[in-house]
Amino acid sequence: MGATIAVSALGFCLYFAAAVAGDLAQVASALAHLHYRDLALIFGLSLLNYALRFGRWQWYLTTMGHALRPATSLLNYLAGFAFTMTPGKAGEAVRSVYLKSHGVSYKESLAALLSERLLDLLAIVLLACVAVIWYDRYRWIVLFTGVLVLLGIWWITHPTFLEALRRLSACRRFETLKWLPHKLRVLFETSRALLQFPAIYGGLLLGLVAWGAEGMGLYYSVAGMGLAVSASQAVGIYAVSILAGVLSFLLGGLGSTETVMGLLLLLSGVDPAHAVAATLLCRIATLWFAIAIGFVAIVVLELKAPRKRVTIQ
Repeated sequence: MGATIAVSALGFCLYFAAAVAGDLAQVASALAHLHYRDLALIFGLSLLNYALRFGRWQWYLTTMGHALRPATSLLNYLAGFAFTMTPGKAGEAVRSVYLKSHGVSYKESLAALLSERLLDLLAIVLLACVAVIWYDRYRWIVLFTGVLVLLGIWWITHPTFLEALRRLSACRRFETLKWLPHKLRVLFETSRALLQFPAIYGGLLLGLVAWGAEGMGLYYSVAGMGLAVSASQAVGIYAVSILAGVLSFLLGGLGSTETVMGLLLLLSGVDPAHAVAATLLCRIATLWFAIAIGFVAIVVLELKAPRKRVTIQ
């Protein structure tokens, strides 16, 4: 957790440096044009994103036979957001630790996380296709990520691949490493039910609406400053920026996402100060807001956790 906090602090320093580079006074002036209603709407759209994704998560758990109380499940889900600043958001697997005490096995919670991640990426790829209309130089990002995601879903759900993992785990040549293909096969087999009809289409639809809502947050960030960027263009810019962050393999896409988002806003006719301001606000409302909520959820979970009594004899 200490490393996550350190990275978060570094991120805020980078944001401050970007603001200074774009003329802090002009950036502050651009942000000042936003009304409180605009800010409420922008952060509200992020909350809508979290609510829809949680609904999908709860659906996944129910599909696997676990009927957790919504309040308990919500806290466990939000706790994962605290570790968004980990490679590939792998730290969100902390949910598995909390869910274990509620009867959800590690293979089930990790299968839900894997399915969620793949469908989120596919949804963002589809949203990013809109941006290709204006910014064809970023077509390779959308195409490359889309192919990887579709191949991943195909591999996970294809019986031939699962059978190959089974044979590999039984091969005597790989005696010391046979646990790896075995674990992967179990994880993928558990994920299959969530990546087939009807769950895959329902999950993808929820992902499209959820990430589209955050893309609209960027639109209202720009529109609230009195600038003319269409809603579809803003959603496309947001999606391409997220994909650039994913492909950069940086923690939370830090730096790469902001750079691409700011550059695309500049190419859309937004002046530098407003581009920095809109990027800054969008990332606070979508990344840092989620991390803050995650840390609050972890504090609540830890406070609610039963403490073992120590008896002195």
